[in-house]
Amino acid sequence: MSTALTFIDKKLHDTPVVGPDGAVHYTTSTTKGLMGRKVTTITAASGLVGFINWREKVFVINGMEWSWSQLRSRSTGFFEPTYQWHWGNKSYKLEYHDMHQSLLATPSSGNVADTVRFTPYHPHLMRENEKAIIYFPNQMQDEDERMFLLMAILQTDIHRQDVNTAAAAAAA
Repeated sequence: MSTALTFIDKKLHDTPVVGPDGAVHYTTSTTKGLMGRKVTTITAASGLVGFINWREKVFVINGMEWSWSQLRSRSTGFFEPTYQWHWGNKSYKLEYHDMHQSLLATPSSGNVADTVRFTPYHPHLMRENEKAIIYFPNQMQDEDERMFLLMAILQTDIHRQDVNTAAAAAAA
């Protein structure tokens, strides 16, 4: 089983993230400058705080700072690269599936049931838009690990959105 947490707004970097009961589990907020995003702050209901520094390419959790190059390694995929994100002695492969309908953070070793799944926001014209949802396995109780995976998934999906926006602008 897993816990589904829903992003209320389509802007993943500025929204509450709520559980099935409506309780706020995380809140994301982002400062912006002339050059775009500066820092996204993620605050957990437990009080744990994480920061994504977009310009410095750094994660900060509980005051400890890691550069993305320390946490992430790249392997070439058939059509696009896949990334391994490393947290402590665990590694997670972040990879989109079903034409970007879901992003899976699968542990490289251990139980596949520890996979975190993220479904991005999908707009629709004739029906209600699908909100972004992250599914944490119930057995994942380490708050720092959850925060790290939430940050890695946000970084990956927001980067995908930026690439798509740039491609659409270039095509226009």
